[in-house]
Amino acid sequence: MSQPPRLAGIAAAASAVVNALLAGPAHALVIQDNLNGASSSYDWVALNGACLTAGNGTGSIPGCATSSFTYYRDRNSKLVGGAGGSVPDAPGYGALRLTNGDTAEGANGDNQTGAVVSRFTFGMQEGLQVTFSTVTYGGDNLRGTGADGISFYLADGSKSPTVGGLGGSLGYSCSNVNATYDGVAGGYIGIGIDEFGNFSNKADNTDSGPAFQANRISVRGSGDTNWAGLRAAYPAYYPDSLSAGKRAQAVQNTCARGYVQDWSSGKDGGDVRGRRLAYNYRMLGISDLPDRIANQQAVSRPTRARGIPIVYSLKLTQNGLLSMSYSYNGGAATPVITDQDITQANGPVPASLRFGFAAGTGSGSNVHEITCFKAEPVGQSSSSAGTNVQQSARVEAGSQVYLAYYHPTNWWGELSAQNLLYDPATDSVSIATVANWNAHCTLTGGHCAATGTSVVAQAPDSRKILTWSGSTGIPLRWDANLPAAQKAKLTAGDAAPSGDRLDYLRGDRSKELSAAGAGLFRKRTGLLGDIIDSSPAWVGAPSSPYSGPWTDALYKRASPPEPAGSYDAFRQARAQRLNVVYVGANDGLLHGFRSGYYNAAGAFVGNDAAKPNDGREVLAYMPGAVLDTIQSTNAALAYSSPQYVHNLFVDATPGTGDLYYGGAWHTWLVGGLGPGANRGGPLASKSATATGGALYALDVTDPERFSDTPAAASATVIGEWNNTLQCTGDSACGDNLGNTYGTPVIRRLHNGQWAVLFGNGLGSKSGSAGLFIMLVDPADGSRSFRYLGTGYGPQQDPAGANSRNGIAYVTPADLDGDHITDYVYAGDVFGNLWRFDLTSDNPDHWRAGSRPLMQTGGKPISTRVAVGSVPGTGTGAAAMPRVVVAFGTGRRLEQTQGSEAVFEPGGQGLYGVWDWDMAGWNAVAGAQARYASLASATRPLASANLTQQSITAEGRAAGSTVTVRTVSANKVCWQGSSACASGNNKYGWQLPLPSATREQVIYNPVIAYGMVIVNTTIPPGSALSQALSCNAEVPSGFTMGVSMGSGGAAAQSFFSSTNSSTFPLLNNGIVSGIGLSGTGTPSVVTAKKRPYLVQQTVGGSGAITQINPGANGAGARLNWIRLR
Repeated sequence: MSQPPRLAGIAAAASAVVNALLAGPAHALVIQDNLNGASSSYDWVALNGACLTAGNGTGSIPGCATSSFTYYRDRNSKLVGGAGGSVPDAPGYGALRLTNGDTAEGANGDNQTGAVVSRFTFGMQEGLQVTFSTVTYGGDNLRGTGADGISFYLADGSKSPTVGGLGGSLGYSCSNVNATYDGVAGGYIGIGIDEFGNFSNKADNTDSGPAFQANRISVRGSGDTNWAGLRAAYPAYYPDSLSAGKRAQAVQNTCARGYVQDWSSGKDGGDVRGRRLAYNYRMLGISDLPDRIANQQAVSRPTRARGIPIVYSLKLTQNGLLSMSYSYNGGAATPVITDQDITQANGPVPASLRFGFAAGTGSGSNVHEITCFKAEPVGQSSSSAGTNVQQSARVEAGSQVYLAYYHPTNWWGELSAQNLLYDPATDSVSIATVANWNAHCTLTGGHCAATGTSVVAQAPDSRKILTWSGSTGIPLRWDANLPAAQKAKLTAGDAAPSGDRLDYLRGDRSKELSAAGAGLFRKRTGLLGDIIDSSPAWVGAPSSPYSGPWTDALYKRASPPEPAGSYDAFRQARAQRLNVVYVGANDGLLHGFRSGYYNAAGAFVGNDAAKPNDGREVLAYMPGAVLDTIQSTNAALAYSSPQYVHNLFVDATPGTGDLYYGGAWHTWLVGGLGPGANRGGPLASKSATATGGALYALDVTDPERFSDTPAAASATVIGEWNNTLQCTGDSACGDNLGNTYGTPVIRRLHNGQWAVLFGNGLGSKSGSAGLFIMLVDPADGSRSFRYLGTGYGPQQDPAGANSRNGIAYVTPADLDGDHITDYVYAGDVFGNLWRFDLTSDNPDHWRAGSRPLMQTGGKPISTRVAVGSVPGTGTGAAAMPRVVVAFGTGRRLEQTQGSEAVFEPGGQGLYGVWDWDMAGWNAVAGAQARYASLASATRPLASANLTQQSITAEGRAAGSTVTVRTVSANKVCWQGSSACASGNNKYGWQLPLPSATREQVIYNPVIAYGMVIVNTTIPPGSALSQALSCNAEVPSGFTMGVSMGSGGAAAQSFFSSTNSSTFPLLNNGIVSGIGLSGTGTPSVVTAKKRPYLVQQTVGGSGAITQINPGANGAGARLNWIRLR
């Protein structure tokens, strides 16, 4: 629907810069103008209200509050907003202001314009990548939107600097109705950040565009529709003799109709037949924002910090391929145009380009500010239109390390296998810089930068991809095996159902969008999707510690279903099994890539023709829950849509383990989807309800027999379960299943059955926290479920916000070494630490603790807890070892289309809590498996019951290239012991993390050499703070190693800062943390009998750190893990 035009109403507004301002020289360099300081570093032409809020009057852009700048004073317009609610800002905290705002529904910011145009130009020999950010706030809320908006444009560098029409033209295109009507001379690309809604309205400007629409980002193409341009190109039809009013009418009519107009007679003679304008700022692309552009409308003291930043990324290659995207409020980048060849519609790319920003308010008002600007050649840019979230895949190590990455530009991923190398000359371990294979390359084909070789892509039809039909595993193909309901889900919103999208998901690229704009589906950079929260899971030869006859130490008369020696026979039979690395990706698939094998002598073999180390995909699985959601009528969430923003699908780390049923041993791979497969995308709040929670199980015993025949698919896919599952004695237990974040664990239980243990996840319908147990019948492998709920749901939210509780990870503990789980420990996101009692041989007697072991005061536990024992102190009962549960607090909410990744506020920490209630266990356990216990104690425990440690120093140790930390070594005076001369009243320890930086724990800790090892995370600045620099920040953090028994420093420094056998001191203090910015959970490997931590950093590279076993943190794991 057409809307009335908006006139700026400023007679003195300049529409062109005088011809004396000639184009400056073109430069192929990096231009970065943060615009937040006292002056700009570059030569801009500043017009009308353009000024720097922290400016001092020097440089090319005036200072807003300087005496020589009078634009706003002349209009009695009080400067509002800024960093603190008034201007000027302090240097470093300012912005480029184009128009002023208001403090209420007044006229303080009405009818204002502002623009800057570069005198300098940018050479296009290597293309151009531009990043800039805007904030719009503090307006009068006219018609619910406020002022017109902002534009950014590129113009031919050979033309003099100009500004376009006002009103809906936003200073770029020509205007059909406005008194300031000329479009930018030599305009090539204009981006309209359109609050009011007229930039895309052909009733207001140009002859193209859909219609009026507020809160829209639009991209217009080239044009030269202005009096000077028309007069020069068509002098016969636009004579000099026309009056000023008729010149205005001539340009406006030409703009509105898109044809040369015949004014040769001094009046409008209409269209000149056959003389359509080649370029009239044609509409190239649009995207409607997820929410309003303007913020803080009609408030008394608006501030920039509470505005909504939008970061834009524009890439234009020298041959005319255009990509443009934006990130709203730190959210995932929303594409408007991706790799489109615009030269046919837009003309060739000029040899050089200049830059311009413009804004207007019309009869409304808003503060319009640019907070940073950056331009550089294509290929040099390290920024992206969106706040980077963290690389979070950890490594698994054998003879190789496996590093997973993601790229937020077009969302694609990599998984590389790289050798671990030992150099005897330097006595050091490193990671090979050249990969043995890269899964992105094996799926996509072509030249592989990671390996330096060319790779032939796997044919889509040859891939073995399976899914779940709702009742059985089936091949993922468009055939009779795929139920009609799933076909309907895959084609939702399509004009007619077809298998095209399924073929696309399998890897067919024939219908991807071409550079000319033809095609149905999004053009992918590579076939492997982004890998964010799923870590690689390596499955090789069986290696669980299940040798010898099975004896239940609590129920010695029980007859085990596993025959004596059966596991040794299984291990021998599968000793040369193909190694497969499994990882989930947000292309909707769990992938399995082959990676060599170990021969009978235990040596790694990578060059065997039948079982090569080449990273070829041997299996993929699309969970049924993902198949139901990977297509969406919301294009931003639909994986195949050209308007795809981002979504999460298979975003959790799978777990693997061996189990016995049906007279044989099997190896299973079991996983959840993390925050993936929700119908509305990742949950953006703690009170939101998940719709995508699911768990799948695959039989991966023999990867060489994987096939996508119906029979093989049915045998490989054990099952998939969602929130409709039913439990023994509880048909509605599925209401407790939320997004399945944690890695499931396969363990044997006291009732003689194997089980899969997993937390109930986050965001469930009930909002409670609990443990799910999937039991596997030893006779036939059939599955049944039990749910042990804690009873702690929204009503127990310590913040009183009725948020949803849940358990992400669980940790089984085997207290007597019989390889049968006795207790399961877990923390919930309300900060409660729980123990689940599975010691009975009757599942009806399994139960959750009646009360938490400890409460953190609302600090969430979103990772696995580590369970270990520490030596006793004293004599008698006090000499027994103590069961200690170690964990960290913190949480991250995922990035969405409209919000950045959100971390917990400061005040998080590391904890070690004594499970003092062992009386029941000691009554049935053997004498060698008893633990220190108390008859009674405070429950739940709190921080006041714990010994406080502290970070004592940070800095560079001698010879170190990274920052290290020292921590205190306060002794824990255990309750009921004589550990200290007095004050023996503590139940563990706490190490607070720095609150100012919001440091927290979002990765799982491990125990090794008596130390708790964990990567901490220091979140990046807010979306607004990052928008001030045009450089996306990533989290940082420390790898901490503290004593399991005290939470403090060990006897010696634990980390080498130089990957050598030297373990430095910092100011004579023992080093307990090292600033590697590691992600995920570190793996421990040994080389030449020395232990090393192998992990991945936020930048995606691998890092190896030698650790000191002599530090001796005095503790041992009670839940076994593989140390490779």
